Amino acid sequence: MRALATLRVERLIILLDLTVNVILVHAHGIPNFTMQWASIVLILYTLVTLGLACCTPDQWEGTQPEFAGYAGYIHHGLITEYNDVAYDFKGKRSAIFLRYVNGDIEAKIKIVVRYEDNEGGMLYVDNYAKGSCWKKRLEREFRKACIPKDAKSYGEYYLGIDGGYKVASYKIRGERMNSILTVQSVEDNVCAPIGEISMGRAGHYDILRNVGFVNITPGIKNETVFDVPKDCTEDWSDFDLPIEIDRQDYIFAV
Repeated sequence: MRALATLRVERLIILLDLTVNVILVHAHGIPNFTMQWASIVLILYTLVTLGLACCTPDQWEGTQPEFAGYAGYIHHGLITEYNDVAYDFKGKRSAIFLRYVNGDIEAKIKIVVRYEDNEGGMLYVDNYAKGSCWKKRLEREFRKACIPKDAKSYGEYYLGIDGGYKVASYKIRGERMNSILTVQSVEDNVCAPIGEISMGRAGHYDILRNVGFVNITPGIKNETVFDVPKDCTEDWSDFDLPIEIDRQDYIFAV
């Protein structure tokens, strides 16, 4: 039944797409009532296509475990992270308390992104265990945690027992990484993240990454999670942790 419903939606999109193209081609000089029908078709087309995507709540917190395997010409290994995260789209800021293990390397750091002016954002890395802090300017916009409109829907299904925990999955193509996201619907166009699997190449390494989301709650309980030291430096010469701090290839993960 789910496959049949998906097929019907795909056929409806194709039909609406063809109808819109025909109307746009012949739009000049047609009667007003025909233009009204064109408007209705355009609205239906928008609702059908946009209905395939969703975003997380504007503010949420939770635990974000991650396991990532990487392989290069010489080095390979497994990265394990156990992270507490906070995401605030309203305030254009995010924070992650990151516990990082990569072979013999272990670290506890805090990564904060804040947009406070019209000059772009600022990324901070606070190694609070060693009393060191770095910062750098971000040129990109603050990322809204949404499934892109061009994502391919795998449909809805149940985790575990049939009829139990209902989720939906999407395939997303990125510039460096392709991802599969699993979400739980909260309300219209709003979803909570459950899993994010990404595959691709970053720098000199092939990467397979699996991110989970646990105990997600809406809102921000304590805004001090976004605080950073005042004496952060822009000199990164002594930053020696093999961590991709920009985390630019994530979709929902912080």
